[in-house]
Amino acid sequence: MRVLELLLAPAVALLALLAPRSPLQDAGAPAPAPAPVAPSPIRQVILITLDTVRADKLGCYGYFRDTTPQLDRFAEQCVRFTRCLAPVSNTTPSHASMLTGVDPHEHGILNNFFNLPAEEQVGRALRTSPSLRSFAEVAGSAGVRTGGFVAATPVKRSTGLAAGFAEWTEPAPKEPRRIGKAVIADARRFLDGIDDLAGERCFTWLQFFDVHGPVRPPSTPPTKYTQMYRTTPELREWMAARGTAEELKSSHAGNMPTTTAHNLYDGCLRFLDDQLGPFLDWLGTPERRADTMVLIVGDHGHGLGQHEYLSHGLAWDEHLRVPLLVRAPGVEPGVVDTLCSTIDLVPTVLARAPSFADAAFSAQLRGRDLLSPDLEPRPLVANSAAQRPTLTLTTSRWKLVRFVDGTHELFDLEADPHELIDVAAANESLVQELSRVLLEEVDRQKRRRELHRHGAGAASGAIDPQVLEELRALGYTEGGDAGGEPEPDAGGD
Repeated sequence: MRVLELLLAPAVALLALLAPRSPLQDAGAPAPAPAPVAPSPIRQVILITLDTVRADKLGCYGYFRDTTPQLDRFAEQCVRFTRCLAPVSNTTPSHASMLTGVDPHEHGILNNFFNLPAEEQVGRALRTSPSLRSFAEVAGSAGVRTGGFVAATPVKRSTGLAAGFAEWTEPAPKEPRRIGKAVIADARRFLDGIDDLAGERCFTWLQFFDVHGPVRPPSTPPTKYTQMYRTTPELREWMAARGTAEELKSSHAGNMPTTTAHNLYDGCLRFLDDQLGPFLDWLGTPERRADTMVLIVGDHGHGLGQHEYLSHGLAWDEHLRVPLLVRAPGVEPGVVDTLCSTIDLVPTVLARAPSFADAAFSAQLRGRDLLSPDLEPRPLVANSAAQRPTLTLTTSRWKLVRFVDGTHELFDLEADPHELIDVAAANESLVQELSRVLLEEVDRQKRRRELHRHGAGAASGAIDPQVLEELRALGYTEGGDAGGEPEPDAGGD
């Protein structure tokens, strides 16, 4: 009971800021979360993160193209969350939040940082401490075998994200990325070894980068995929509904029609899906379903021309809304429409596999159990350090955008789900109330960050200078997702 109270405390505290009859209160009852049904003991937890995959591009989320037939089939075994948001739309900080269960202002990484001088990069890496630990660290301390298998430089060991993983593989030096099959091969070797040890528990993380641009060697999909999709009236209609620009300048390819960007993105997504297929089939066997919890999630989305932006790193819905599929023993498949966050992943795991961490770890977590039948909506904070720095607060109906200069935009998500019409001027009192809630929550996160820093351990070793060349190859040293020195955030400091 104490562990459950600690898990729910952050959500309860933030919801307490909203008066029962406040306009902040989410209208309408959320879809009930599927209740657990006689769960079997969980022996394995597998986290699969899909870099740069936005939810509305998957068939199981309603996309009109057959981009993800393998994931769609696997989704039939899962609880599918339709409104999961990342707290930031850059790779390194988003994964740091997933693995620690806290927001970026608390763990301190607000952006990617790879185009900084090498000596400064060390201090930007995730630094764990007695009060800020990663799930892999606490699971390893609890006797769980841990393995991390990643595909690209933004999550290499130098970022600090490898903390707690006893087995780890990443692209070789001088290689910025690798395709999904290489990640799967390493993970399968690890998992097959676990199977040979009767009763052993494990936490396994697989990270895939195939959908992230620019698309060029060594990860360029075969021509079959780059030419799989062509522009159709249906695509143009889908894009028009989202206010997509017709053409934008790409830092990787010059001026680009946004239809071309969508066609190529969809082909890369199908390339990833085809690689995942055999692994998902293996996870779908009866013996795996009996004792394995699987979480499949995007780390952030992608602009593709919406809000005049091709890349990611901003805080619009297309940058933050990601797919989330969760399969756990004893939990019936279903759909949950309640607003949720990727920081909720670890609490959801521990609600079903409490032996994977000590009870004290629960006090660190800011999320909640997404499979609880009592799941309630809560406001979610996100931030962007790219271009014009922003903070956002999203409820089931409203989204407030607060810019670094203190100005605001407000969107009614029920009437305007793609965030095209600013209604701040007509809702001044609501803007002020939402802004108060947003800034108070960000302030709490920053205060906790300072507490963690007092107990922070030594940073990781220096990053190899070759990393800079790897990141140039990935496009991180040019364009909107370059990262680097975060500008002042929209809440002040």
